[in-house]
Amino acid sequence: MEIIDQIKNLNLAEYPIAQLDSLLTKTSKICIMLTDLPKNKRIERAVNNSKEEPEFNKVSRISFKPSEYNHNYMRASTPNNTMFYGSTFSDDDEITEEQMKYERIIGSTEVSTLMRNSEILEGWSRITFGSWIVDDTISLATIIDPSKEHEHPYLNNLKDRYLKFLEQVPEDIKENTIKWLEFLSVEFSKKVANGNNHDYLISAKYTELFVNSGKYDGVIYPSVQSSGYGLCVAIHPNAVQKMRLNYVLQCKLTKTQREDGENNFLLENLKNCTVKNGQTDFELKEFIK
Repeated sequence: MEIIDQIKNLNLAEYPIAQLDSLLTKTSKICIMLTDLPKNKRIERAVNNSKEEPEFNKVSRISFKPSEYNHNYMRASTPNNTMFYGSTFSDDDEITEEQMKYERIIGSTEVSTLMRNSEILEGWSRITFGSWIVDDTISLATIIDPSKEHEHPYLNNLKDRYLKFLEQVPEDIKENTIKWLEFLSVEFSKKVANGNNHDYLISAKYTELFVNSGKYDGVIYPSVQSSGYGLCVAIHPNAVQKMRLNYVLQCKLTKTQREDGENNFLLENLKNCTVKNGQTDFELKEFIK
């Protein structure tokens, strides 16, 4: 707890990288559970289109950000450690067919300013979704608080598996792990205002530590922007070769305000295409309704 308190007391706005790195190396021994994404598991990545790029046609454009363009700290990446961000669902039975229909809400809320910024009352934008298929097991460090009850049943099932997993390790390591997970889950779940990338420092540097250990391909954690509705993944570029882009869908997101002041969102399918294994380019076609 002393090290955690020291980290909490850092002024992240000053980017105290050396101090943070030093404290992380002093961390007591902990045991982080692996979550394996098996072959044929689907991961969806959402990417915003812009006026400059109203349509994508390259696989690389909806993959991870190239290192030379990766200048900021994000939730699970540093300027020196770019990551592939995506979303997925648990395989638990509690995920209903109705929930599966709206899985693109997770990706939309993670990337869309329209959905995240309450000050924007109306507008529209384009979002492109890439459906990636896992070809070889991807192993991720699991970040979830095992000490509390969660709103969604599948998160509680994940928590219960974690506690069962921790029963296999010595008591001191179990206690250390739970304390660190309580702390890290807050860091991975906090909402960060645009431009305050320093608030990602702790989760980003810890992800870097996980990946550099050689035991993890990245991290998995409950979706922040959709309040735990689904799981987010951050996968190191070295492990992206274990995946392939299978399908691309471009959508139009429209935000309006109802008479009662509540927001209304409409996600319309515009264009799509199937991507064959090995392709580097693709061509979107008008969606056939």
